[in-house]
Amino acid sequence: MILTDNNQVQSNEDKLWEQYYATRDVHTRNLIIEKYSYLVKIIALKLRGIYQQYGDVEDIVNEGMIALMEVIEKYDTSKNTKFETYASIRIRGSIIDYVRKQDWIPRKVKSDYKVVKEAENELSNKFGRVPADTEIAKHLKMDMDQFNQIVNNAYGTSIISFEELLGEANLRDNELNSAYELPEQKMESKELRQVLVESINNLNEKEKLVISLYYKEELKLKDIADILNISNSRVSQIHTSALQKLGKNIKNYLNDNFEKNER
Repeated sequence: MILTDNNQVQSNEDKLWEQYYATRDVHTRNLIIEKYSYLVKIIALKLRGIYQQYGDVEDIVNEGMIALMEVIEKYDTSKNTKFETYASIRIRGSIIDYVRKQDWIPRKVKSDYKVVKEAENELSNKFGRVPADTEIAKHLKMDMDQFNQIVNNAYGTSIISFEELLGEANLRDNELNSAYELPEQKMESKELRQVLVESINNLNEKEKLVISLYYKEELKLKDIADILNISNSRVSQIHTSALQKLGKNIKNYLNDNFEKNER
């Protein structure tokens, strides 16, 4: 009985797409939008770490809905790729691009975090170990609330960078690659994924654990801090350090590949 119901649902979906392709009817398009609008909400919530301190979730959802409408226009059922797969990647990319264009990350966020990192390096050399958050804050003559705010702001910028790397590497779903990429693009994507995998393997144990817990297990910053028995800001520092290393390796690969293609 369940199988019959599933087949009926699939048949209705196919008919909906066929009807839209044949008529480009606005009502039919709206039915498709309504059916898949949940994808936008899920992705907006998953990416909340990027924009929550700088933007409104309604703006993000609106941008995701615009992307969904564009995807519906471009989707090709003959590619044998699930619409959810294709749409999710495009919606995610559109939201990340929108966030960057809004320039929600003030220059002060970057300069403040640079001061924190310089203080951490200075104290590391002085103590011969990684300093505690309280030691860094005391050295900078700031309270912990101010210190945590600086670190958490920098955390948001790191997530943007890594989400962009994931988009470039096409890690989210190989099914999209096989359906929409040319042979030479498939090879480049495969190499890029391998570079990122190797880069993750070269991280230290804490960095690998934080990356795994955040991106694979999808745990929140606070939950990771509880598991590792360290402060939220320390988790953010480890996360940021790991993403900077990954970003450097990916950018080096992309630059080398660009130079190779230019020859």
